[in-house]
Amino acid sequence: MKKQAINNPMKNHAIRFLLLTCLVCLTCGCGKHTPTLEQPVRRVESPARLISTVPSITEVLFDIGLGDRIVGDSRFTTYPPETKKIEKIGGLHDTSWEKIIALKPDLVLMLIGKESCGMQFPELGVETLLLDHRSMEGVLESYELIGKRFGPDVMKDAMVGKDALEKKLKAIQSKSAIFEPVRVLVCVDRDRESGKIQNAYVAGTSPYFQDAIRWAGGTNVAETTGLAFPNMSAEGLLAMNPDVIVDLMISEVVKRSGNSSDAGSERKEADIVAACVADWRTLGNEVNAVKTGRIYVLTENYATIPGPRTPLFVEKLFEILHGE
Repeated sequence: MKKQAINNPMKNHAIRFLLLTCLVCLTCGCGKHTPTLEQPVRRVESPARLISTVPSITEVLFDIGLGDRIVGDSRFTTYPPETKKIEKIGGLHDTSWEKIIALKPDLVLMLIGKESCGMQFPELGVETLLLDHRSMEGVLESYELIGKRFGPDVMKDAMVGKDALEKKLKAIQSKSAIFEPVRVLVCVDRDRESGKIQNAYVAGTSPYFQDAIRWAGGTNVAETTGLAFPNMSAEGLLAMNPDVIVDLMISEVVKRSGNSSDAGSERKEADIVAACVADWRTLGNEVNAVKTGRIYVLTENYATIPGPRTPLFVEKLFEILHGE
């Protein structure tokens, strides 16, 4: 078999993707301004003023019923609609510590693995709660961790949310179990200006995507790379020869900032999707997915945010893999 071509994933557009999607738990608020006055960490019995540093945490908090306590969150958060009214504290490299101080939070919820990004919070006297959203198992566990921190009443709501999420995921797994696994490639970001496929960052060993693909009844052709998001050349993609290609266009959706409801934006989105499919066709009929026309474009941002909407993504993958 032809050796897969894998490049070092250091391009700026891949970093942008990680910023926008919070997929591999690499998003957190690391700003340039660092407070220098250290204070004792204040622990509030039932925190009423919360800061969520990433979209996935915000969605879990809303699912549990704590959305009305969020006073600040990531500027990349777009769901649920109520988050538009929440003060934005910035993103990975542009956190506004001034805003955080002014918001006077009781608790900051952030992702495990990025503790160094939150070192400033103890200096501000603010408690942090670390959560792991690298996999759906971690997301489910975060329901319990949040419930435990807030007490019995919130724990009840947290367990209801967790059980509902588990039930939805298991229902899709049951449906897909009767089908033969389909070999699928999920592209999470790539160069979209060249009119061909190059610098394609695909879902490799990322636990979140591995879960989603497996539960939907698929086999991830890129898992053999050993990298979470390998950067594949056209030659490498030809060697993988997926039967289905799923291309995620989340960055384009974010740029439109929810304006797809008007007719002009809908037409623009349709044109972008068509151009996206045309790019993949340049690989030629040596790729099964191109030969059979099984190229799909997803623009919904729930595809890249581990949390309560993940069943929508898994269900969509199931329909793509087995619906026909």
